[in-house]
Amino acid sequence: MITTVGRLRPGVPSTLNAFCLKDYEEGTSPHLWGFPNYERNTLKASFYNQGRVLASFRKNYYPAYYNHIYATYNRENDYTIINVYFPHVDERCNRLFALDTGYLRYSPTLSYDVQYPALLVYGLPANGCQTRNFPLIRRIEIPKHLWTLSLGFITVTLDYQPKGSCEDVILYICNTLDNSLVVYDYKRGDFWSFVDDSMKPILSQTAVYFKTFTFYVPLGLSNIVLGYPDKNGDRNAYYGPAASSVEYVVTTKLLKNKRAAYKYNREYFTPIGYRGCGAERFKQVFDPETGVIFFGEANSHRISCWNTRLPFNPDTIGVVFESDLLLYPADMFLDTEGFLWFLTDQLPIMYNTADFLDTSEINSRLFRVNAFEAIKGTICDID
Repeated sequence: MITTVGRLRPGVPSTLNAFCLKDYEEGTSPHLWGFPNYERNTLKASFYNQGRVLASFRKNYYPAYYNHIYATYNRENDYTIINVYFPHVDERCNRLFALDTGYLRYSPTLSYDVQYPALLVYGLPANGCQTRNFPLIRRIEIPKHLWTLSLGFITVTLDYQPKGSCEDVILYICNTLDNSLVVYDYKRGDFWSFVDDSMKPILSQTAVYFKTFTFYVPLGLSNIVLGYPDKNGDRNAYYGPAASSVEYVVTTKLLKNKRAAYKYNREYFTPIGYRGCGAERFKQVFDPETGVIFFGEANSHRISCWNTRLPFNPDTIGVVFESDLLLYPADMFLDTEGFLWFLTDQLPIMYNTADFLDTSEINSRLFRVNAFEAIKGTICDID
């Protein structure tokens, strides 16, 4: 099991972590260990010198530099994993994809911008729990001309190409603060990006109501999910800003075209509907078994669903789980056994205040439900 602990306060020993399920009995509490190890996660004292921006950790790019950076950055001691939020386990090719923001944000007034954001790719060998050896396959920094706020790099979506190998995959990397989508051709080692108004937050929907206070988070594009492929291997890419109830779609045929990033018809980014009041969501996932997209809604404290074969409007949105315990559904994912997982945390407190968490309370909850069973009796179950 791979998990992360955001470095939102000093004292976090490792941001990227893991534990082995078979080491624990059901109902017990696992102990996390740094992934791939603690040494790779250890922050250096020099990160905190010279105030906010550390010029010594900034690197100058030359033409085509990022196409070859992984060839030189596989050396053991070239980098530290600074801050990871949403890792992606690639079960098709047994790899872990993680975005390191390179940014420490300890409070609204205390932050350190120490490294360029980077994509990390580690191998997940079958005997990894025994050996604790997870080889670095690739580390590549995201070129500076494609971003302004590195803290916004949080999610990555994999788009395997038809009849391709593990190298034939396109990555869609969301920057929720720059309101942009960075595309990475894994095989060719090439980057480009799209910026569109549909990726921006709706200012009237930036309020999140959490416990006893309200905070405003103008978050844009948070993640992209991919529908079924057509005969050419192109898919519908569904997305929306976190601070919005509108859902959009764009074809991956456009996103995979680097030349289109510089000149394209903005009508390709199409709104398909509105979920309803209070239905802002941070994360969504697509279930290929049922054709259903699940949404984690912060203000309504619920997990909702929509069958992609239906029109998109409040009448076609179902609810699969609703509870006051679902304070802030920060992450969601589907595993290969058909289970939908969703996680709640205390991000509003950590992001908007300088307070520390009350360790006498339960600050995070992880839920799991069979996706097929979850939609039974809802409008999403149309078979």
